[in-house]
Amino acid sequence: MGVMMHDFAITANYTIFLDLPLTFSMERIQRGEPMMMFEADKPSRFGIMPRHGDNRSIRWFEAPSCYIFHTLNAYEQGDEVILIASRMSSTSVLGESSDPQGDIPRLHRWRFHLPSGTVQEEALDDHVSEFPRINENWLGRSNRYGYTSKMASDRLPLFTGIIKHDLQQNRQYIHEFGSGRFGGEAVFALRPSATQEDEGWLITFVYDSHQDCSELLVVNAQDMTGEPVARVILPQRVPYGFHGIWLEE
Repeated sequence: MGVMMHDFAITANYTIFLDLPLTFSMERIQRGEPMMMFEADKPSRFGIMPRHGDNRSIRWFEAPSCYIFHTLNAYEQGDEVILIASRMSSTSVLGESSDPQGDIPRLHRWRFHLPSGTVQEEALDDHVSEFPRINENWLGRSNRYGYTSKMASDRLPLFTGIIKHDLQQNRQYIHEFGSGRFGGEAVFALRPSATQEDEGWLITFVYDSHQDCSELLVVNAQDMTGEPVARVILPQRVPYGFHGIWLEE
């Protein structure tokens, strides 16, 4: 039996593997049951391994059962390894679920205390959101800001805005797309002359269901509630997608 590990995380000195109870099973298929199933009676396991270690040096930490599709970042702080990610209590992988809180992701933080082997888990925001991103110059280092896509109250993964998370002040700032407008993952593009972590732009495609057209939206990451920096109207609809990346010229 295997698990579906959709993402993982790194710090300066460690790699974090997510051994979560969304499992694949050939035996289930042979019994006419689903190939993939969330086993809520099993704990979540997090494996922390030195970046250049092997399976002899990995350490396992257990936490309440959950599922994580995407991590925001991880870093070290004293004797702790910190992980920030969008957590669901369970997942049906967009199918039918008996868990009313299943498939509802919210940003969480885990603290893995290396000397004692203990884990602390805490929710960081009540908003339902996914597709976490950061200024990637802070990947694996302690970051102040993160960005997620705010989800609509819909079975489909529609996103109605972008949330900026100030992880030091525990505050959120939201850029709303507007009525009938839905976006995707917001990619952070760093201002070339930047001296601050959040000095740059958030870029995503937005579809306007009223006008039946798409646009490339550019938002100032330091002014989330202000007007967009740019709206590039596109000649045809761009279908909803998943991940993106910003590459400098």
